[in-house]
Amino acid sequence: MPLVAVSYSGNVKITIDIYNKLPETERVGEYWNNVSDSQLQEAKKYIKNHYIKQQDYTCCYCKQRNEVSHNAVWDTEHIIPKSKYPNFLFEPKNLCISCKDCNLAKSNKNVLNNINITLFPSKSENYIIVHPHLDEYDNHIKVLESSQFYIPMDCKGRKTIEICGLLRFLYKFSGYGNIALELKKKLGSLNKELLATNDPLVENIILSAISDLAEQGRKISKKKALSSILS
Repeated sequence: MPLVAVSYSGNVKITIDIYNKLPETERVGEYWNNVSDSQLQEAKKYIKNHYIKQQDYTCCYCKQRNEVSHNAVWDTEHIIPKSKYPNFLFEPKNLCISCKDCNLAKSNKNVLNNINITLFPSKSENYIIVHPHLDEYDNHIKVLESSQFYIPMDCKGRKTIEICGLLRFLYKFSGYGNIALELKKKLGSLNKELLATNDPLVENIILSAISDLAEQGRKISKKKALSSILS
């Protein structure tokens, strides 16, 4: 379901109008980080709280949910980077929340099909990634249950996985200390997903993931066996 974009009124609108009326040379992405401006801080808090509720404590990119009372675990996300397009600093449909890992991975990477824009691009086809306001996430990315593995369903899905670093969940898994048990759980989960799908694309990606994990398990087993012999 598309997000309901934040709307501005009262003191928040006044604060944002002040920015939008600045000379173009003074409208810069760094403006967002001015911690000494109490009115700006209130406006930012208002925006973040709106999207935390709208997104139900869920990151717009990795879909991991983290319901906590302290909103510092979330970053206000500028979908089009504020450093490159400061005119969209407070554009409602350029804002949402993301987890800190996705925000860091995405950073100021390009998300647009046409980088030479002056007006805010308001259509899905303007973007190379899944747009939280303009796209249905599940049409582009399938998240395998219980395995934190992301399957791209199209080019947008692939770009989102790449730009937001969503393969980190699989990499993290490969570094667990109790790798043998975790590998078994992961492989079991992937097998269940494989049995449940009739989509050839999904089947091929799952089979590739299973193959990679199995090979990883074999390498770890060999290393442990060698270590045991030498000790």
